[in-house]
Amino acid sequence: MNTSFFAHLWARISASWKARSITSRVMLICMSVILIAVGVSLCRSFRTAPKAIEKRLYGEEIGRNGLRYKHGAHIYNPATGTILVDSIEWLHIAPGDTIAILAKNHRRAFINLNTAELITPLDFDKAWQFSCDRGIMSRQDSLFIFRRDGSQVNATGLTARNQYEYLYYNNSLVLKVDYDHVGLLDTAGCWMLEPVYSQIETCYSRRLYNTRRGDECIVYNYELKPILRGAYKSIEVDWSEGLIATERNGIQRLFDYEGKLVYHVIYKRIEPLNYNTGRKDKEGNAIYEDTDCYTYVDYNDKRGLMDKHYHVLTPPLFYSIEAQTKHVFFASFGEYTDRFGTLIDDHGKALR
Repeated sequence: MNTSFFAHLWARISASWKARSITSRVMLICMSVILIAVGVSLCRSFRTAPKAIEKRLYGEEIGRNGLRYKHGAHIYNPATGTILVDSIEWLHIAPGDTIAILAKNHRRAFINLNTAELITPLDFDKAWQFSCDRGIMSRQDSLFIFRRDGSQVNATGLTARNQYEYLYYNNSLVLKVDYDHVGLLDTAGCWMLEPVYSQIETCYSRRLYNTRRGDECIVYNYELKPILRGAYKSIEVDWSEGLIATERNGIQRLFDYEGKLVYHVIYKRIEPLNYNTGRKDKEGNAIYEDTDCYTYVDYNDKRGLMDKHYHVLTPPLFYSIEAQTKHVFFASFGEYTDRFGTLIDDHGKALR
């Protein structure tokens, strides 16, 4: 096609333009602007809408219907070459699950990996994987619990504070409602233990809940039957031996996992206390001699003083006890570079 064609076409357009009235010219300009705007809008929609791709395999296979996921990009159907979900930031897939967490546009939703359909709105700040057939997402400080079909358990958001993760275990969820109160929630969103506890720790291996309510420590089994309770300083669940209950005076007792007392007093170890006499032997080495006391170590690695007859002289309050003389000891409260302490005698009495 030569240049004379374009010259001829331009001449015809110019003649047509001159022959038109001013009103016609204005209408033609308006129609042209509208057509251009529609064209730009269509181009943008084509760029953002899912596109067709080549029918080939790449990325990770997800779900049970052969869909695939290209990391940080999209989910597509290799059989049809259709992109089903695009602009994906990331996808968290729990092993063996067909419901995943989708992150897109800095929001979260649950997605069915078999169909690539969102089962919840893309409207949440954070999300946690499904466990016990319940998935949890949060918006600001409110939690929302979902079933596997995407239906919502709680009509209004649950208040939650200062908790790293929200996962059901044994059909229950430990939920901290503020900095001082925690409770236990069932899969229907009802309280199994009201949020009046300051501590609820789950011991998965022994199927126990270790709790504190006010001045009382309570250990429940998974049926929420109290196993051991009392005004203890603390109760700890040892992974192999039983329950370690610490009295207010520091004495520790061992109970079995059914709450039966095994030993009235327990120690981790007992060590002799030696002091430097200030004298040296023939080789110039410092001479150490025994005191009349021992140091004992409790379950939490704190130390106390006992006499040579193994009678406890002090509670296990200290990180270390060092003999200064035969009758004087430095008992440390602090650890490492933060160490500070006090002097006690061989009867456990503070020296002033």
